[in-house]
Amino acid sequence: MTDLQCCQQAATAPAGLEKGDALLIPRHLELIRAAQQPLYRATALHSSADERDAALAAWTATAERLAVALVSHLEVIEEVAHG
Repeated sequence: MTDLQCCQQAATAPAGLEKGDALLIPRHLELIRAAQQPLYRATALHSSADERDAALAAWTATAERLAVALVSHLEVIEEVAHG
């Protein structure tokens, strides 16, 4: 199934998800919240260039962890659905 088909299927799926099928789990939300502060510091006008660089590096690392967690979780959902 292509990414587009997965998105379409998720968009048209019934509102009630089976246990374990949630797209965002508490760990994902935790990572999103963790990324908020460094992103704010990276884009703040009052931050120095060094502060922005450090914040951008922290935000990038957190965003990468979130992306890996989401992909891993979606792979598990797909395996369960197909198998």
